[in-house]
Amino acid sequence: MQAIEFETLIDENGHITLPLKYRKAYGKRARIVVLLQDETEPISRQRHPGSAKGKLTVLSEDEEHLQDFEEYMP
Repeated sequence: MQAIEFETLIDENGHITLPLKYRKAYGKRARIVVLLQDETEPISRQRHPGSAKGKLTVLSEDEEHLQDFEEYMP
């Protein structure tokens, strides 16, 4: 196994670009260790519309429970 070290940016799609001198490594397997500087904000999964689809199940559909919120409704 050969180790190489370089600095690069991770783009908005999560892609890491190899410097030109390492392009000959294209198509080969690699083990990547990413070291982020301490001042970066914590990494979290990006939420997007529909990402919770299928996570909740409606057990009953009735309007009775809405009566508790009548004073807040227009």
